[in-house]
Amino acid sequence: MSDNTPYQAPAPAGNEFQYRTISKAAIASVAFAVLGLSAFIFPAFVLLPVVAIGFGIAAAIEIRKYPEELSGKLASQIGICFGVAIVVGSIATHTYIYYTEVPEGYSRISFADLRLNKRTELPFSEKAREFDGEKVFLKGYVRPGDRRYNLKDFILVGDFGDCCFGGNPDITEIVSVNIQSDDRVDYSLGTRKIGGIFRLNESTRRVNEKDIPQVYYTIEADYIR
Repeated sequence: MSDNTPYQAPAPAGNEFQYRTISKAAIASVAFAVLGLSAFIFPAFVLLPVVAIGFGIAAAIEIRKYPEELSGKLASQIGICFGVAIVVGSIATHTYIYYTEVPEGYSRISFADLRLNKRTELPFSEKAREFDGEKVFLKGYVRPGDRRYNLKDFILVGDFGDCCFGGNPDITEIVSVNIQSDDRVDYSLGTRKIGGIFRLNESTRRVNEKDIPQVYYTIEADYIR
């Protein structure tokens, strides 16, 4: 008699390796956590570790739902833990810097304070008159001109794009810096901290820049970092 019993494949041995795909979300979590280290330099990049946390949580949920098909639990945990640590650490670092970076005797101002108020008839910020002749502290980026090294005079802008990617800032969003000491600066991608006497040029002042020939604001700098 013929045996009509259906064929059954042999069960895999207990020690046979079962392939599982690593979760793409887990990989992304680790990658964004590594990129997120830049948040210690650039505060806006704190979004990167936040994204790392999001991908890590998504990976953990995905792996729990499909444990036989996906791996990467450790990677997701690393991404989440590093993401949280970077968010907390970078915020704490920048908070500490903010409250300790202004030298004694200087008043902090920002480029937002210098922007044109269209509700007034002034061609410059009305706050600039309050700053005129005062010792101020301002952070920004050195805009590259014809020279990039050993600079005594340079243009400071508040936006990274205007500094490094050929942006065209408004005249009330730039400050001409003239170093009064023997210090000099080189162009770089990092933020510069400038302290000195703020001057308002109500009829604008010419500077040696092709793209930006005139400015309303000048800082006679004696503090450079």
